[in-house]
Amino acid sequence: MKHLILAALAASLPILASAQMMPDSTVQVCAYWSKGDRVAYECKITEYRIGADSTKTTTKSSSETRIFEVLEETDSSYVLQTSYKDVFSSDMSLGIGAELTNKLGESVVIRTLTNEFGAVKGILNPEELAETMKQQAPLIVDGICAKYDKKKLEESGMDLQELLRNVTEVFGNEQYIMNLCGQDVYPLFFYHGTRLDMDSEYTMKYEFPNLIPGSELTLETDLYFWVDKEQSDSTFVVIRSCADLDNEALKPVVRENILNALKLTGVTEDTMSHEELMAMLDQYMEEAQMQMSVKYDTAIQIHLATGWPTYYWGERKILATTKLGTAEQVEEQEISYAKE
Repeated sequence: MKHLILAALAASLPILASAQMMPDSTVQVCAYWSKGDRVAYECKITEYRIGADSTKTTTKSSSETRIFEVLEETDSSYVLQTSYKDVFSSDMSLGIGAELTNKLGESVVIRTLTNEFGAVKGILNPEELAETMKQQAPLIVDGICAKYDKKKLEESGMDLQELLRNVTEVFGNEQYIMNLCGQDVYPLFFYHGTRLDMDSEYTMKYEFPNLIPGSELTLETDLYFWVDKEQSDSTFVVIRSCADLDNEALKPVVRENILNALKLTGVTEDTMSHEELMAMLDQYMEEAQMQMSVKYDTAIQIHLATGWPTYYWGERKILATTKLGTAEQVEEQEISYAKE
C-alpha cells in the first residue's frame, strides 16, 4: 500500500510539496521515509523561575544533538533509531560534571516502531535501555556522594550499598525508562497518521507520561489541538496543542515525588508505616495550603512532502501556591533541524 502511494507521488514530482494538502480543507500527516534516511535535530531546554516581581531567573539549560535514522522499512511499519551526541547540561546537581553527562547521554540508543504513517507504536528495546541505566547507577551514587560529601553521609548512618540498590531499582524501572525515552520520540511524531480538518479543534483524553522515577501513577487530562491555518501552507503544516493539570490530578504525584526523593537519599519507612507517612504528607500540604497546576502548550511544524518535523516548541508552566506565596517555574523546549 505504502509503495503504491509513493509510486503515485513519484509520478507527480512537480507538485510533491502539495500532495497531502487535501482539496476538502483537510491535511493528512504521513511519513514518506526510506531505509537509511537520517535526520539530525538540535534540542535545547531552558528552565527558569518567575519571581513575585515578574523577573526571570534561569535555573537550568541543556542541549544535545538528537539523530533519527530509519533502520527498517516495510509496507506496514518503520523502525527508527534515536541516538545522541554533544549532550550538555548546566544542572550538575549530582556533581558528575559535563564530560560525564555527555558520556552518559551518548550511551543511550532508542529503537522505536511506527506504523506505515510514522505514528509511534512503541519502544522496541526497553530491557536494553533499563540495563544501560542500571549500569549508570554507580555513577549517580558517586555524584550524590560528591555533592553531599561521602564521609559525612556515612557518618550520618546512610548505608551507601542500600542507596545504590535503591537508585538501581528506581532508575532501572522499564516503565520509567519508556516514559523518559518516549519524550524524545513521541512528541515529534504524535500527529502522524491523522487527517485533520483545517477549520476544526480536536479534543482527546491524553495520558501524560509520568517522569517520576519508579512511579506507576498516570496523569490523564483533556488535550486540545488544531491546525494553525495562518502558519500552514502547501509545504508545511503547523499544529498547536494545549492541556492543563489541576491540583487534584497533581496531588498524588507530589506525594510520590517526595517519597522517592526520601528513598534516593537513603531515608526509609522503618520509623512509620506507609499509611502514616502518606497521612503526614497530606496534613503538611493542607497546613501549607499548597495548590499546584501545570499548563502545557506546544507547536510543531511538519514538512508534508516527507513527514519529518522541521520545528517543535513546547512550554510547561508549573504554578505552586502556598500560604507563604506563589512560585512559577517554566520549562521551554525547542527542537530544530541541525547539521551533524
